[in-house]
Amino acid sequence: MLSRVAENLYWIGRYVERAENAARLLDDGFHFELDAGGLAGEAHEPGPVDSVLSILACRDAFQPDAELKNRDAVLRFLTFDRQKDHSILGMIGRARENGRGSQETLSAETWSQINRLYLYLSGPRAQNRFQSSPSRFFDSIKRGCILFAGLVDSTLPRMEAFHFLHVGRYLERADTISRIVNVKFQKLAEGDLSAGPLHTIYWTSLLRSCSAYEAYLKEHKDSIQSKSVIRYLVLEPDFPRAIRFCIARCLESLRELSEGDGDEYRSEAERLLGRLDGELRYMDIDEMFPHRLAPFLSEVQDACNRVGQAMQQRYFLT
Repeated sequence: MLSRVAENLYWIGRYVERAENAARLLDDGFHFELDAGGLAGEAHEPGPVDSVLSILACRDAFQPDAELKNRDAVLRFLTFDRQKDHSILGMIGRARENGRGSQETLSAETWSQINRLYLYLSGPRAQNRFQSSPSRFFDSIKRGCILFAGLVDSTLPRMEAFHFLHVGRYLERADTISRIVNVKFQKLAEGDLSAGPLHTIYWTSLLRSCSAYEAYLKEHKDSIQSKSVIRYLVLEPDFPRAIRFCIARCLESLRELSEGDGDEYRSEAERLLGRLDGELRYMDIDEMFPHRLAPFLSEVQDACNRVGQAMQQRYFLT
């Protein structure tokens, strides 16, 4: 496979996953503000929607609009700003451009879905739905991204194209989940949020922002405890949005690309992921929670960045 095509596929996986995560975070923040009302924080503190800027590391790029409330300005910035890579429209647009240059490796269904999603976001229907019901709008974006991922899984043979898309998707997901847990846990550990009426609301919001609320409750029988929530989101091997699950899937696809046998690594990216996978596999939650959690999540983010750089050096440079 040409390195240009491989890079396009890798970034399609990352951009679509990033757009879905942004829609999920904004939807959760919007609902949280409705559920918690004025209890969510003082006027001078950032609200749940505003905190998405920190999670997605784009606060410096955001410029408040004097004509809009801060929440509405953030929603617009992260949804429809064509000039910014951080917006959902910008990310889907980039995925579409990469897909246009790699159509021969994608199935007709996957290309049609990413094209349809972009045209929807660019048209008046999306604007109208966003105005009338932000929650329904973000739900449609999440469903569109999930449909793309499902079409990749069900229509592509398990060859190079599939694995580059897979690595991009799960590397992006691991990085984003680590950021969500890190930012929200720091907020949860502060002052009056460590206990009291908002405590359960915030932990519930953390689970919902990772699509883990129902799955977590099925395992833990309606008991939301801080340590068990962190263990589930970081170390659960069977939940598809847990960091451990995502790193394991990345490693599997990288080994398929390098045709390794699992006993030795053939690229720096595979070495980094193998090391992180081993640490997650044998880590005990008591070793990490609560004081080592933030440093460890920062290590996960650093490892994901280094894996991305190693992928660039190994597969994408001509």
